[in-house]
Amino acid sequence: MEASVFGLHFALDHLDASTAPPSLRLSDSSLTVTYHEENPPVPAPEGKIGRPVMTSDPGTLHHIRADVVIARGQYYWEVEVCNSSIYKIGVISVDGSNGWWLERHSLTFWAVYDGNCEQLCTIPPQIKTIGVFLNIGGGTLSFHNPLTQEHLATLPTRFSNAGVVPALGLGQGRLRLRCGLPPPVYVFLSKSSTYREPHGNSRSEWRQEVPFQSVRKVIQKFEKLALSDSDSGLVSSFGSSCSTLASFPDVGVPGTFQSGKAGEETEP
Repeated sequence: MEASVFGLHFALDHLDASTAPPSLRLSDSSLTVTYHEENPPVPAPEGKIGRPVMTSDPGTLHHIRADVVIARGQYYWEVEVCNSSIYKIGVISVDGSNGWWLERHSLTFWAVYDGNCEQLCTIPPQIKTIGVFLNIGGGTLSFHNPLTQEHLATLPTRFSNAGVVPALGLGQGRLRLRCGLPPPVYVFLSKSSTYREPHGNSRSEWRQEVPFQSVRKVIQKFEKLALSDSDSGLVSSFGSSCSTLASFPDVGVPGTFQSGKAGEETEP
């Protein structure tokens, strides 16, 4: 597995300061970004779970990019969210026209991708670190809770051949990037999140009650490809045979949508 999956290692180990707006400040290490503005975005009133005004446009929240373009392969990194309650974590297209995010506004989390915005009720508000696993060839971006080793959500898509850039959006507090990490086993053998929002929106379309089953065959496939392909068996062409979703024809994965079908549940 170590041969087929890489821990994301940014050039010079820092975020790209040239992409930071005035409201976002970088630490000396250029790995921690802090929001500095007198009037941060106002979250929805407590008790009201209104749909936020946001799309896959990465300009909704102030954001900063990493200094690397990923066009193929699989990568893992983590983001410490500290005590921030307004942020988004994910990747954006090279031209900045599209973004795939896990977004938080106060106590509410959202999956934002390909023009879709879906509420998540399975992420605990006290979460401190979010793991991100990007599979370019498989066309998925998944999020995990490193502390509990739980799967939070998976966003299916078709990434452009030009690649994507990891990015952090922030409207309050600070975020700290942790890169160059070895991918943990649980990104493949993860259990679904057991947390359920106490007063979740009953209209939420996320499939929550399907057990996350073993993906041993997927790992074996990656390992075989790693031995036979000069690029560790990772391909960037669309419709890759090693697509994570394609490997589950009969299994519903919690927090997973079908690409291009907003709000439709994955059939078990």
